[in-house]
Amino acid sequence: MSNRRCSGDIRQLVKGLMIESYLEDGSQPVGGGCYGKSITDPCLGWEKSERLIYEIADLV
Repeated sequence: MSNRRCSGDIRQLVKGLMIESYLEDGSQPVGGGCYGKSITDPCLGWEKSERLIYEIADLV
């Protein structure tokens, strides 16, 4: 987000972003036993996702 503030070009080009989020931080192997944790890519947990959403909202 800091690049968007510093560069007018980036501000014009970037129209959105994607955040991978799940209930728990990180990832685990299939059958890892942690409910709510991704079995594919590492994800932000719910609390970090919530904070990030509010932080982004304050910037726009």
